Amino acid sequence: MKSKKLLTVLLSAAVISTVALSGCGSTSSSSDTSSTTLDKDQHLNLSLPVSDVKTLDSSKGTDMYSAYVLQETQEALGRDELKNGKETVVPAGATSWKSSSDGLTWTFKLRKSNWSDGKPVTADQYVYALRRALDPNTASEYAYLLQGAGIKNADDVNSGKLPLDQLGVSASDDSTLVITLSHPCAYFEKLLNFKFFIPLRKDIVEKAGAKYGSTADSLVYNGPFKITSMVSGSKLELVKNNSYWDKNNVKLDKITFDFMNDNSAQMNALQSGEIDSVAVISKEWNEKFSKNNKVVHKSSLLPTTGYLAFNFKDKNKLMTNDKIRKAIALSLNRTDYLNIVGGGIGTPANEYIPTDIQIGSSFYRDKVKSPLSQLTGDPKALFSQGLKELGMDPDPTKTTIVDTEAGVDAVAKKEGDLLISELKNKIGVNVKVNYEEWKQFLQDQSTLNFQMQSGEFWSADYNDPMTFLDMWETSATAQTNAYSNKDYDALIEDAKTQNNQSKRLEDFQKAEKILLVTDVPFATTYHQSSSSFTYNYVKGTQRLPFAAGSELKYAYISGKASK
Repeated sequence: MKSKKLLTVLLSAAVISTVALSGCGSTSSSSDTSSTTLDKDQHLNLSLPVSDVKTLDSSKGTDMYSAYVLQETQEALGRDELKNGKETVVPAGATSWKSSSDGLTWTFKLRKSNWSDGKPVTADQYVYALRRALDPNTASEYAYLLQGAGIKNADDVNSGKLPLDQLGVSASDDSTLVITLSHPCAYFEKLLNFKFFIPLRKDIVEKAGAKYGSTADSLVYNGPFKITSMVSGSKLELVKNNSYWDKNNVKLDKITFDFMNDNSAQMNALQSGEIDSVAVISKEWNEKFSKNNKVVHKSSLLPTTGYLAFNFKDKNKLMTNDKIRKAIALSLNRTDYLNIVGGGIGTPANEYIPTDIQIGSSFYRDKVKSPLSQLTGDPKALFSQGLKELGMDPDPTKTTIVDTEAGVDAVAKKEGDLLISELKNKIGVNVKVNYEEWKQFLQDQSTLNFQMQSGEFWSADYNDPMTFLDMWETSATAQTNAYSNKDYDALIEDAKTQNNQSKRLEDFQKAEKILLVTDVPFATTYHQSSSSFTYNYVKGTQRLPFAAGSELKYAYISGKASK
């Protein structure tokens, strides 16, 4: 999922710093509060590091912030939770599922549940949601995920060659959903908490029209919470959904997300008690909060990679040249990048796929060393050669790169200043920086209205290398920089259509080298770690690195009233 550089702030808004308290119920993991005194006021105050969410239309959203709100207000077939200390997809909208011996037919038994307006959730609503996600008229940037998973006829439906009713999804009855694949998918079960597997009400979608997902009253909810208010630039308010099937395990009555796209404002809000948790992206604030015994500090690696994206349809042609792109990638001191932009919280991204991603039962990076060390050359000489190939003046000092930053805050300014300095010192080229609000940044990305974009991160949607690699296929519109390589596509398609993990590993290794050494459609910067501080009265959250953020379903407040 896409997120700006303040992804960690979102994750802290999910209260990753608290200890996950989970027990086993008959149908779900739940927080055991039987021996705990809950405060009368069960109101959690958090923040989102943006001025607005792009959309809460589950067929169209692409960014982390929208996905996080959807995670807490809607429920897919599965739900990402901690079970016996291990993150896993557990039954949610479905009570159970099974696959055929050849792995091609998946049958889901649905839970008896209702929407927030009291109407029942039915299998045909899941069918409608999956068809809508692949409807070419929807233009979903994430459609490639369902195509990659191998849902029968997904490619032809998405391209308009076949009608929607030919997609391999059907409802045997109101409580049985059947999904048919064209090939086995080694990671299919890991996708079941993804937003495309959230049911949709056709009557609600059609009634709202173009406004669907943009206002609280344009939606109905089948998750733990429902939205009562959503005001751009101000706040988003959630309340407990009393129609939710597992409402007895939901303790919070209300969650308020303040839109705060200024990191200093977030730090001050935690210090004053205005919000209950925050992620810290500077050493100074880390040291300051570490002295406060009222907050709990937690840190851990996150499955994210930051990068600069290059537009392969750059109207000025600069980024269409591989030597230009390689020169920029070689110019980045990733340790300095981490320390200056990331506040030293994380690790330099000397690889694309992070260390905590697994292939089968093994960690990918234990099997494959990063190919980035094979990218060599003098940045200035490469850049000059690239200019010659483009028929331009070979003197880099006479060229200007336009960088678009994913934010208008102090952190974005640090990154912009660093790029100006790094590229001037290593290459001699000038850099002009445009700072954009997150929503505008995504809009310009979708229309290829940029030359180079920075300040963006990709965060894993599930625990497999495919979540980082399929986004760069030609058909994957989510990457939105117009990169295309048929050899790369063939490797990814081969890895999608088989269960042999050794062969998948070989494909992934070759594909990652194409990205980092051969073509360089982007330049990695750093992997994030979470460093967050949460008041010690916040309990019961679950840290979920492969969901959109930590799970708040079981969160509760205990002891705040006595502070």
